[in-house]
Amino acid sequence: MIYINSIFSYRLFFVKVKVKVDLGQSSGQGYYEDSMKLEDFYVCEEFGFMLPDPLRTLPDYFGQWNYLAENLTSLILQKQLREEVDKMPVLDHNKLKGYRQLRLAHLQLSMISSAYIWQEGDKGVPKVLPECVAVPWYKVSENIDIKPVVCHPDMVLCNWTLLDPHKYVTLASCVIPRTLENLRCLYTFPGGMDSNWFFMVTARMEFDFAPAPKYIIDAIKASDTEDTEALIQNLILIKQVILHMKETLKSMHELVSAEVFYDTLRPFLSGWGGEGSPFPEGLIYEGISEEPIQMSGGSAAQSSTLQCLDAAFGVQHETSIQKFLLKMRDHMPSAHKKFIETISEKSSIRSYVQKSDDKGLKQCFNQVLEAMIDFRSYHLQVVTKYVVIMSNRQTRNQDYESLSKKGTGGTSLLPFLKSIRQSTTEKLVEQGN
Repeated sequence: MIYINSIFSYRLFFVKVKVKVDLGQSSGQGYYEDSMKLEDFYVCEEFGFMLPDPLRTLPDYFGQWNYLAENLTSLILQKQLREEVDKMPVLDHNKLKGYRQLRLAHLQLSMISSAYIWQEGDKGVPKVLPECVAVPWYKVSENIDIKPVVCHPDMVLCNWTLLDPHKYVTLASCVIPRTLENLRCLYTFPGGMDSNWFFMVTARMEFDFAPAPKYIIDAIKASDTEDTEALIQNLILIKQVILHMKETLKSMHELVSAEVFYDTLRPFLSGWGGEGSPFPEGLIYEGISEEPIQMSGGSAAQSSTLQCLDAAFGVQHETSIQKFLLKMRDHMPSAHKKFIETISEKSSIRSYVQKSDDKGLKQCFNQVLEAMIDFRSYHLQVVTKYVVIMSNRQTRNQDYESLSKKGTGGTSLLPFLKSIRQSTTEKLVEQGN
């Protein structure tokens, strides 16, 4: 089912697998008519970075993957997931056809693998992921340039459906579900409605952001052509997007219990390897490598949204944090990563604002950054509630102590988030008298 015809050009990507975006070639039509088309980066105004109309199931040949993904929660709770995986044959990933089947296969195998690793807690982690999962997962990952680990592109970008397909609305060229209640995960980890709501709030923020890439491109064009009025208009629109995202984030508290998130869901979003991990060397992918491979788990930094805003407005972070954020881009679909890199390379918005004598322009620019700062402050509050406070409880689930106060991507949470907020604050421009 396709909701609107205007995404046709974007959906052409689904018949391809590894399409390389060559920004070095130009038809001579000019920078904005060629390299900065959203569809070149598999982004669209209606869905942003979300995968439109994700598949729900794979063909019958992959029925065992479908079964494990659909019954993941009950198998984990009954401690039977590993037993089921160990009985599986190695299925031929080459039988997957088209991009959407590959994305769904990656989602299913990511969740199955994470459940296999973390089913028994810290002390029961296996050192080897069996070949029946490791080989197809790794090969699919190579085909679509997404890391073989549970990540944001899996759990959010292609893990959604509408309960009622007719309940969506076109608003400012953006097709979004009317309510969060109309969004559902295709698959989820233990945690019931709390788990579903956590991922769907995150998905709705991606929908909120969907119009922003075009506004950013138009703002870059306006700054390059010294069109102050157009730049102000687009800055106002970008600010409104960020405000909508914060309002959506506030709804996290409605149905996500901090205890359920920390004790039940969060462990399955973790990666493997590194300091403090129960297997610091990493995980052996049987049939792929005899040496352990380290992988960072799911992280909000793997979303293209805030990284895209940082790139547009020249926000650079402290060296170690910037290095981590660049590492998280490697978990994004490669075309989305290229979009952020291109925005970073081409944007002169902040320098134009700094040089301008227009106080209204400077004020609008600062209001965008203040909205980003406010969003990051609120995100810090959410993380404090759902992770930091929960990790200090005596009654916490101690089966996953290695995670403690670290993010599932591997960072020390509060210093990381505070530093990012401070870096954003430092990019406010002087408005003069």
